[in-house]
Amino acid sequence: MGMAASQARYLGIQARKTNVEYEGQQVNQQRTALANQSANLFRRLLTLEVPTPPDQTNYKTSNYTFSDATSTDGTATVEDITENAGSNPQTYTVTIKRNTSVPQYDSMINQEVSVIQDGDTYKINLSNGTQFNLNGPLSPISETYVNAFNELGSTQYENSTDDTYYRYTNPATGATYYINATQTGFDPAVQTNQTVDMYSMITGTESQYETITNATLGKSEDGLYTTLYWTDESGTHSYNLTPSSEYDDAAYDEAMNQYNYDKELYDKEVADINAKTQELQEQDRTLELRLAQLDTEQQALQTELESVKKVIDKNIDNVFKTFQ
Repeated sequence: MGMAASQARYLGIQARKTNVEYEGQQVNQQRTALANQSANLFRRLLTLEVPTPPDQTNYKTSNYTFSDATSTDGTATVEDITENAGSNPQTYTVTIKRNTSVPQYDSMINQEVSVIQDGDTYKINLSNGTQFNLNGPLSPISETYVNAFNELGSTQYENSTDDTYYRYTNPATGATYYINATQTGFDPAVQTNQTVDMYSMITGTESQYETITNATLGKSEDGLYTTLYWTDESGTHSYNLTPSSEYDDAAYDEAMNQYNYDKELYDKEVADINAKTQELQEQDRTLELRLAQLDTEQQALQTELESVKKVIDKNIDNVFKTFQ
């Protein structure tokens, strides 16, 4: 190889070596950018809040009841307990619920009925097939009932406490039905259909609430209330409280639904991050292989460069020896 050819070859290899070095730098920069993206994804993963399933014990409330003769079921319920701020000794505002019996009235105007006799027992049949047992006649009846019947209305007459009434009871519902025989001419001995007004009364339950603003409560060692005490115009009231636990299933189910929704969002976010991270890793592996190829090529070029340099050095030596 001549001097000129060797020098041209040397310059070509040097240029290629420079290009390989530059390409290697570009690959390293790309890998650095991928590493930064991967680090950002990892930091994003760390900032995700892992959903926590609801603890059912957090949806358990302690309820308190005490014996109370004024309530229909003999029991009153403590609905709310609030500490009175600044009180010493500590007092509480307590809300109590009692269930009381209240009469509920209704009317059936121009009702077609028939009476059947079963031995000494009379029964009344309604047009819809309902059958009641007869009790009566009654006279007089409660003025409270009569006033309630008149408030319900009738197109024919006004009820009076002195009128004669027949009473029928529905054992299935506990409702009691009244027919004013004086005003309607109703006669249980008549077997044919008779058109009458029927008034009904059924005992319902109504919740009544009482708020006590200066109550004193006793506590057990485990923090449960045991006694309730207060004084008002009617005197002193003291009750032993019976605690019980109740789970708010509706609130717990709602919290669990929210948890499942949040978990789905979390799982999707994690899956997206993992997929993106895997994609970056694939790109990095590709660049790593390319960098290895460039490194191999760089070594080959360096070897060839050194070989050509030796040829050039040898040519130079030969030239200078000629002129010695």
